[in-house]
Amino acid sequence: MCDLFALSATKDYSAPELLPIFALRAKKNMDGWGIGFFRKHHAVVEKSAEQIFYSGQLHDSFQRLARVVKSRIIICHIRLRTSGLIDECHAHPFALSFGGHDWIFVHNGKAPAIESYRSKRTAIEDAISDSARVFEYLRDQIEDQHTHNAGPNMLFNILMTSTAQMIDQYPGNYNFLLTNGHLLFAFTNHRQFMVMKGSRKLQGALLLTTLARGLSKEEKWLRVAKATNRRGLLLAISGNDVIIHKSI
Repeated sequence: MCDLFALSATKDYSAPELLPIFALRAKKNMDGWGIGFFRKHHAVVEKSAEQIFYSGQLHDSFQRLARVVKSRIIICHIRLRTSGLIDECHAHPFALSFGGHDWIFVHNGKAPAIESYRSKRTAIEDAISDSARVFEYLRDQIEDQHTHNAGPNMLFNILMTSTAQMIDQYPGNYNFLLTNGHLLFAFTNHRQFMVMKGSRKLQGALLLTTLARGLSKEEKWLRVAKATNRRGLLLAISGNDVIIHKSI
């Protein structure tokens, strides 16, 4: 199963040690990798279909990128293919521009039913997978209901309603991260998240990952289990704080 990583901070942050630790702990996933971040409010995505770990070492490009990325929000995805091809366009993250912002999205899980979804708006070019369709579906719902000056609570409610509707229409296992560079949303209906904040080593940042034991042995990791109802759990993160936390 793919693994996800997110860092959220109150100011631009670099993660030259954290990203390689995540990659090493998720190295069993061998079908591609990607890092998404923001530069002057514009989404930047670097990704590859090559293995993250080969011949006893991390991918050179991944290591170089980890040293130079600097952003308030950083997302990383290490892929184990469940649908789509093993190529760069199916590696995550995906990026789209809508609602007055650039957005970055990563997903793991298995939701073959949503592969039949067809958006009337711009599609993610050449990506034939449940993950691409999930992003397009959520984009369409947000576009239909979103205003450019919508605050965190309104965006959260739109995404909560849209995700619930998506699961009703297209049942499956969903686990995604979605960000516009200001807010980070995290949803799961089949896996837990591990969250850490307040560590001196992080200097005010918050970390989130799907890795079962987090990224370190520190006791500050908090297990955020999936919701007990059938639809799942949605988080909204601003800076280094979880500001909304609700079951759908």
